Amino acid sequence: MTGRRCPFIAAAVLAVSVPTAGCALRLSDPIYAFKDIHAEEPTHEGMSLLFGTIVVDQVGAGDLNSVTLAKLGPAQARSWRGANRVNLFRVFFRRTMKDGNFIIELEPGLYELDGFTTSGWGQPRTWNAKDEARKGMRVLVTRPGIYDIGTIRVGNPEVTGINERTYAMERTTENTPERRAVFERAIAGTRWEKLSASAVAAR
Repeated sequence: MTGRRCPFIAAAVLAVSVPTAGCALRLSDPIYAFKDIHAEEPTHEGMSLLFGTIVVDQVGAGDLNSVTLAKLGPAQARSWRGANRVNLFRVFFRRTMKDGNFIIELEPGLYELDGFTTSGWGQPRTWNAKDEARKGMRVLVTRPGIYDIGTIRVGNPEVTGINERTYAMERTTENTPERRAVFERAIAGTRWEKLSASAVAAR
């Protein structure tokens, strides 16, 4: 049967390749959907783990895609740290965010929430914090440990330019049993678990 192509095989290849080329659904997405947040081991001594939750009470906000923190200093310098769930090969890595909860490994320093993105059935959305909100949610990471920044709730937007908005955000200390369970599973079996008893409520 050389020189002939099986129609069934050709159709199967087409069915798999079309979504991949369009960056739509990954074949591994069903596996990834069932993965819980789980921290990697500390990359080196002196690191800390930050745990937080973001809640957006707006229709069509979608799921949390990425979180970006700005590290302030030294002097006027700024650098960025973050977590996301949009890695092409994400199924092979431990998950760092789900259902609004996220974890980020950080070195000592002063941090503030720069913004985050979400995606649902529509286009991804970017949520940038107002200046006063960023300053009000700053976190100082000093000694190695676990820092819980609580729950960040997103408020009303302010139009700052064409198609540009910034949002009021408020950080609360609410910690439901469900949220605590997410965190406990995230650090289970890692060296972070030994630090959990001395977890720091971020100020």
